[in-house]
Amino acid sequence: QRTLGTVIIFAALVLIAGQIPMLGMLFYPFQLFGTFVHELSHGLMAMLTGGEFRRFAVNPDLSGIAWSAGGARWLISSAGYIGSAVFGGLLVLLRAHGISAERLLMGLGIILGLLCLLFVRNLFGIASGLTLAAALFLAGQRLPTRWAHLAVLFLGVQMMLDGLNSLIGLIHMSAAGHALTDAGNMQRDTGIPALVWSVVWMIISLGILGFTMRQVARKG
Repeated sequence: QRTLGTVIIFAALVLIAGQIPMLGMLFYPFQLFGTFVHELSHGLMAMLTGGEFRRFAVNPDLSGIAWSAGGARWLISSAGYIGSAVFGGLLVLLRAHGISAERLLMGLGIILGLLCLLFVRNLFGIASGLTLAAALFLAGQRLPTRWAHLAVLFLGVQMMLDGLNSLIGLIHMSAAGHALTDAGNMQRDTGIPALVWSVVWMIISLGILGFTMRQVARKG
């Protein structure tokens, strides 16, 4: 129950801070990490469906773009937002089931660093990705166990809620007719309006959040 209580507190903190510009800036590194996860989710789905992940870029304004070839295009386009929610939920569940927080942080740092060197192709993306990777690894090495535990839970909650916040923005863009989005790609590939895809992804992400909370409660 302590883990569930911590998750709820962090969720409230993220939601409140997101409405206060000065506090929102404190979350920039976590949001930047979310952009890396989003773009890497596209690439991972491309490889899982028989395609090729070529490269990706991340920009200071938290935007990003991934290039891939082949694979199931509709799954690849869907993987960004849903992948962020899945990743955040997985972090929380792994910690709730007793996986070492220190190992999770160090593992994330190593994996992010390797993927940046392999696939990132813009200067800001490489520099920021390696900085985040080093910070995660050092956090796993040097933080006391309790603080490492809190860091993993916060990162997981932030990932899930930041993905939901991004989907709200995507719904507004889709309603306004913006084409250069994942939902816009889905509309071109399937003929189904981008707004529909945005809402579907939102429902799935909310389901992942609810499932995560239930599992944490049961574990407690």
